[in-house]
Amino acid sequence: MKQLLKKLAITFGILSVILPIVIVTLWYRYLREQESLYGNEVSAKKGCEPYEMLVSRESEKLVISWQTKEVCPGFLLLGTSFGDFSNLPYKVLSEQGESPTTIHNITVLKQDEIKYKYAIVVSDGEWFGIGGNPFKY
Repeated sequence: MKQLLKKLAITFGILSVILPIVIVTLWYRYLREQESLYGNEVSAKKGCEPYEMLVSRESEKLVISWQTKEVCPGFLLLGTSFGDFSNLPYKVLSEQGESPTTIHNITVLKQDEIKYKYAIVVSDGEWFGIGGNPFKY
């Protein structure tokens, strides 16, 4: 009986040392993999990240606006479905064109609003939406 308890104590002692090392190693690898997969979102220029986004309706048009901390080029991509952005989506520029600015106002005309139901903001070449995905308006 003493031999069995001794073997169990040694086994659990070894496991209590090895198991945390294995867990930490796997967690570190997981974090590196996530960074490589979503590295663009993590390393996006914080100054060009859109904030105070507003969607408003004005008579026959829809106005989507946002601000950035730094002066950045920005535009809107429109798609007919959630997965439509892998092809060539419809690009809508703001009133100032692709000129960099901190206040972005984009007007979506009624005929475009009827045809396209999803949008994603592109600021300084990075895509921004809800969780990085297109949003429905």
